[in-house]
Amino acid sequence: MARSDTVYDINCPAARPTRAAALLLACILSVPVFLILSLINWLFH
Repeated sequence: MARSDTVYDINCPAARPTRAAALLLACILSVPVFLILSLINWLFH
């Protein structure tokens, strides 16, 4: 169930992330994680 907020006496649905925002966030987070894991692998291999 989506909750509603009232702003200036106007009911508006709650904000929800879109697929594009989720994909962008996943891409942004995957790059540093890949670099860190690659560095760890290089150091201990």
